[in-house]
Amino acid sequence: MIKIKKYLLLFSLSLFVLDLAAETKEDQQQDFMGTVWQLIKNGSHSSSFGGGQVVYFLSSDAYHTHRSRKFQTWDIFSIVDGRNLVRLKKNESIEIVASRFNNSIYEVKLLDGFHKGKTYYLIADELEKNFKQEIKDSDNI
Repeated sequence: MIKIKKYLLLFSLSLFVLDLAAETKEDQQQDFMGTVWQLIKNGSHSSSFGGGQVVYFLSSDAYHTHRSRKFQTWDIFSIVDGRNLVRLKKNESIEIVASRFNNSIYEVKLLDGFHKGKTYYLIADELEKNFKQEIKDSDNI
């Protein structure tokens, strides 16, 4: 009977720790919502071709690209129409609106350029790799 109580206590403690870790990760992801980021890498001189940072018109296109990169499953890669892509220029800004597909894709609102004000989708791995978060000064009142 004592062994069962020990196992039950250990099991409930491990569930508590896992639940606590999940809440911490969820809170961390929520911090990105509404933040503004500026592109610091992969600048392109043109919005229609070149090596610029790509944002996708459809969330499914972004997700299939992310999944193909992650699992190297290029045989089931969805073909993305080039007209449904926007390549951002260096120093252009985006605002994170929402996250999709288990936080692997962000819905972003473009703040600069020809497509200003429209929403597109960005692969989450590329956010911290190619963008820098803009810090708002609350001292300037």
